[in-house]
Amino acid sequence: MIATYIQELLATNNRVIVPNFGAFLVRATSKNKDAKTLDKKLKDVYFSPFLKFNDELLEKHIIKKEDITKEQAAEKIKEFIELVKKELDNEKPFEIKDFGKFIIDKQGKVQFVTIAKEKEVESPKEEKKTTPAAEKETSKTATKKTPVAKAKKNEEEDKKEAEKKEKIKKEDASKESKLKEFTPEKEEPAKPQTTKTETKTTSYKKEKKSLNKSVVWTVAIGVPIAILIIFALINIDKIEAIFSKDKDAKAQTELAQQNKTTSSKKQTVKQADNQQKTTDKSKTEAGEKTSDKVKAETDKKTTSSAKQETKTATPKQKKYYIIAGSFKNEKYADRFLEDLKRQGYNAEKLGERNGMHAVSYNSFADKRKALAEYRFLTQEKELKAWILYY
Repeated sequence: MIATYIQELLATNNRVIVPNFGAFLVRATSKNKDAKTLDKKLKDVYFSPFLKFNDELLEKHIIKKEDITKEQAAEKIKEFIELVKKELDNEKPFEIKDFGKFIIDKQGKVQFVTIAKEKEVESPKEEKKTTPAAEKETSKTATKKTPVAKAKKNEEEDKKEAEKKEKIKKEDASKESKLKEFTPEKEEPAKPQTTKTETKTTSYKKEKKSLNKSVVWTVAIGVPIAILIIFALINIDKIEAIFSKDKDAKAQTELAQQNKTTSSKKQTVKQADNQQKTTDKSKTEAGEKTSDKVKAETDKKTTSSAKQETKTATPKQKKYYIIAGSFKNEKYADRFLEDLKRQGYNAEKLGERNGMHAVSYNSFADKRKALAEYRFLTQEKELKAWILYY
């Protein structure tokens, strides 16, 4: 029954809140938001689990329909919520006839899918099923036309092949006639064999020259390298002694530097200790003298600051408030404020303006931060809100 009451209220209202569960909302951008039937609004209806405060709209409607008390109406709403949660805990959707169904998405949030949205999802599948039949019909029509076209193509191909055969026959006949008329040319006189021997001698001389150059280069480079290696092998002891002397000299210089650094550190520490002792003595002497003066000055400052505070009262700093709702009844505003605080919002209630009590999600001194929070709430969470500079 409560599901039918929700549908009846959505026909004339764009927001129906189920206390402590969520709210059914019609999108602000909907063209049919001013319609008075639910069928026109169904495409733009969505469920928000964030609005849970009791605006008493559903309770009053149940009281009128069934003529019961407010407590009994609240109990019926609780029973409805428990039924929905049981079905969702068992991983089953809770369906409402001619309206939609509750489901849980991948993130574990409660969502409501209307019948209109389900039809939009199913319609593309039906279109895909119809396309293969259309393709078959087009293929049949194409096959009916193909025999005539194939016959024409075969005739053209036969003509081309006949022309090619005639060309080949003519080319063969012309080649045979040319072979009969052909006469071989006279052979050239044989050249003397002296040229071959001359070329052989020149190539042999070139090879000798290249070999001689390579031998010279290898001797010139290899001999001095071999001498250096032999010299190093003979005088290994002397070379090691030179390297060891250099290492000892380096080690001695490093030790000397370390000793110097340690001595300088000790001197600085002693100087710092002496300075601290002198400063402590001076501070104790000066502190005793100035303590009386400081007390007198502090008394004067406190009296002067108290006077200034009484004279100048700092005005309140203006803020950018992201308003969640505005109520004529202050009690409704207080309830809404408590509900937002339970949900984790930094909610505030503004002073009375034109007989209305506004409640904000959050407030910021910086305009950029306020705009960023406003976009997050309205676009990602799809909540209704506006900004007030007050």
